[in-house]
Amino acid sequence: MNYLSGGVNSPIPIPESYPNNIITGEGPYVIDSNGQRYIDMWMGYGALLFGHADKDIVQTITKHVKNGWFFSYQTKIEKDFSAVLHDLIPCAERVRFATTGSDAVAYAIRAARAYTSRDLVLSVIGGYHGVHEAMIASEGLAYKNGPDLVHFNDTRESLEAIRTKKYACMLLEPIMANSGCTPPLPDYLQALRNVCDETETVLIFDEVVTGFRTNLGGAQKKYGVTPDLSTFSKAIACGFPLSVVCGKASIMEQFIPTGNVFFAGTFNAHPLSLAVGTKVIEKLRNGKIHSQITKLGNRLRSFISSAISKCSLDACVQGTDSMLTIAFGCKDFIHGIRNEKFNQKAYDIFVKKMAERSILFPPLPTETVFLSPVHEAVIEKIEKAFDEVLSEMKNL
Repeated sequence: MNYLSGGVNSPIPIPESYPNNIITGEGPYVIDSNGQRYIDMWMGYGALLFGHADKDIVQTITKHVKNGWFFSYQTKIEKDFSAVLHDLIPCAERVRFATTGSDAVAYAIRAARAYTSRDLVLSVIGGYHGVHEAMIASEGLAYKNGPDLVHFNDTRESLEAIRTKKYACMLLEPIMANSGCTPPLPDYLQALRNVCDETETVLIFDEVVTGFRTNLGGAQKKYGVTPDLSTFSKAIACGFPLSVVCGKASIMEQFIPTGNVFFAGTFNAHPLSLAVGTKVIEKLRNGKIHSQITKLGNRLRSFISSAISKCSLDACVQGTDSMLTIAFGCKDFIHGIRNEKFNQKAYDIFVKKMAERSILFPPLPTETVFLSPVHEAVIEKIEKAFDEVLSEMKNL
């Protein structure tokens, strides 16, 4: 009997064609209780940068857990890891550790409000920034109104809103990942940087997804635009519970004990998560893994695009680096797929047919595919499945 509320621990229902009893992971595969192996294209919402059960991460956990895994007192590793992040992330003059991406974003907004003495938040349509009050639409909230919204990649609309000087912060993912994988247009992020400087508005990059996945310094380093504050999670500790708030010292010092903004959490700066984060950076430093997964992303996007053209399908593929989204019913989605009349039914058919070939995609068309180095060993099987499935779909 499944006693989980709604049968799941997520707002995303499990498609009938998907396994619901995963017991282990290995490289590019997840394996269910029947021993069935599936190629995983979601990779822990992007957190599993190296694939499942990476041997270096397993060894790190084994080594550090023997020394005790939780303390009430400040540890050496949290100071050491903060120094590493300071050197890697362009905006990280100061660092604080939390546990989830939602927590980190909530703290960043609090700091921005305290720093500017303004209350309102500006964000983008289709962006996802966690589950806290006033950041998501839901029943049961005390505050029904979320942030004001503009279109991602619409520079004019964003500048007009920010120039009202009524916002504490402009909050966005530099690459949207919850509205299809939507990269920024040239000069869009820099235009936001300029107008936030002009209006003394705090610019916050939510790099919960992009941090360490696109670049060791995040998308801010990739695009050369430095925000005032930024949040990291997911891949930074390879799926262990760790998040980061970092940014300008003058804003970060708003947190107690130097300021009056409350910041606390029992498991913040968990030593085991920080040890994994340290190993993640060690594995990424020479740039080979980022180069490998970017090549994989370029290869798969090119293959899918060619297959779509060959089948004359009303579909597109979009993304950057190791991330991509396939969408049906639209040719592109520069403002995010949530702003397009995409074909949900066609995507449902697509994921069902891929699952029948033991390949699992994100079950929602708004989500992003994340590639890891382990996908290189199975890339031809993935391409073969795409070729077969898209050919079948042209006759629907």
